[in-house]
Amino acid sequence: MRVLFLSFGSLLLASCILGPQPRSPEVALPGSIRGDAPGGDSFGEKSWRKVFSDPTLKALIEKALVSNPDLVASTYRIEQARAQAMTARADWFPSLDGSTSASGRYLSPNAGQVGPAGDRSVESFDMTALLSWEIDLWGGIRRSNQAARSRLLAAQYQRDAVKTSLVAAVATAYVELRNLDERLEVSKRTAESRRQSLELVSARRDGGVSSDLEVAQAKALLGQALTAIPVTEQAIAAKENQIRALVGDYPGGVERGGSLAKLESKLRIEGGLPSSLLARRPDIAAADAAYQAALADIGVAESLRYPSLSLTGSGGVVSADLHNLLEGKSGAFAVGPRLAAPIFDAGRNKARVEAAKARAGEAMAEHDKAVKQAFREAADAIQTHAKTGEIIARQRELVEANRQVASVASDRFTGGASSYLEVLDAERALFVSELELIDARRNRLLAVVQAYRALGGGWR
Repeated sequence: MRVLFLSFGSLLLASCILGPQPRSPEVALPGSIRGDAPGGDSFGEKSWRKVFSDPTLKALIEKALVSNPDLVASTYRIEQARAQAMTARADWFPSLDGSTSASGRYLSPNAGQVGPAGDRSVESFDMTALLSWEIDLWGGIRRSNQAARSRLLAAQYQRDAVKTSLVAAVATAYVELRNLDERLEVSKRTAESRRQSLELVSARRDGGVSSDLEVAQAKALLGQALTAIPVTEQAIAAKENQIRALVGDYPGGVERGGSLAKLESKLRIEGGLPSSLLARRPDIAAADAAYQAALADIGVAESLRYPSLSLTGSGGVVSADLHNLLEGKSGAFAVGPRLAAPIFDAGRNKARVEAAKARAGEAMAEHDKAVKQAFREAADAIQTHAKTGEIIARQRELVEANRQVASVASDRFTGGASSYLEVLDAERALFVSELELIDARRNRLLAVVQAYRALGGGWR
């Protein structure tokens, strides 16, 4: 027994850890986010409750963060990863199992199983405990634990990424809903104005001043606005249903809040330090954790190529009679090391190592993609926010110019100086430019939402 434990101890001392040590990928970062003003705290550092101050929008986001099915599912994925980490941790410890059995046999003298005067009835009873403890000679258990912990972190970061996307999705849908409300209002107002124009043109035709062509043109102009109304109403219903789905509800209406002007004009979009973008983006953190898990898996695969050592033992009581099963003479035990090693596996274990290395390479590429995608999204959002302000200014000027053209064209037509065709063209241009101005304001708001998401805001 002494020799057994000395041999066992020497093998423990000779153990080593295979595979690379899990670590974060090395990343060469640019000096700044393109288009960002130097200095200042990042817009992504703000709490979403301060960014989206509209009470109705805040209530929708809060409900989504509780009831959204994707977010609920991501929470259960964390629980799965935590259970898997606990399973891997259990490999550090011995496993102890117990069993009990009873059997009876009736032997045949003709088969030579018992002598002529022997007892043909044989009974056996036992209660046994089985012990098994694998020694982590090559670090496979350690690497397995590291991989499981990294996957748990990845699952937590992925839930944070879902929260970031969810906050942005609810805010985006709400902004688009308010945009559709404005488009509907403009369409109804334009339809009413054009209905009055049709009545005027019809009266002038009846008086012999206008022609049937001009009446038809006025009807076409009215039809354009009237068609836009049900189209917009259909889009509003679909957008409301989308918001209800995001917050975990069945289709239905959505309450509107106050003005979103503060979101458009009062916020300053800054990216902050490039290194801080990596810390704020949960998708990058998840990719980092996934890469470290993949590195740890290489060590797990490597350990399968080498001998495994286990300490095994069994002990209990065995007797041919039930009444003396628990007596001291019924005790029996066995203990000893078990060394197993692969001899020929046709390259299976080597292929496992190569596959693990390939998965680590894929995880590193995914991390690199996530980092560069983050900088691209941040740069695009900052640039979009800056330029949509200029677009809104130009669009306001265009609307005012078209309004003046429409007014002059209407006066000229009323005075008989021009045909209704000038009014038709002017009214169409005004209607389109008004809708484009509404869309430009929407794009400005969406740029704020996208910048906030791109800079890693929304999950804290």
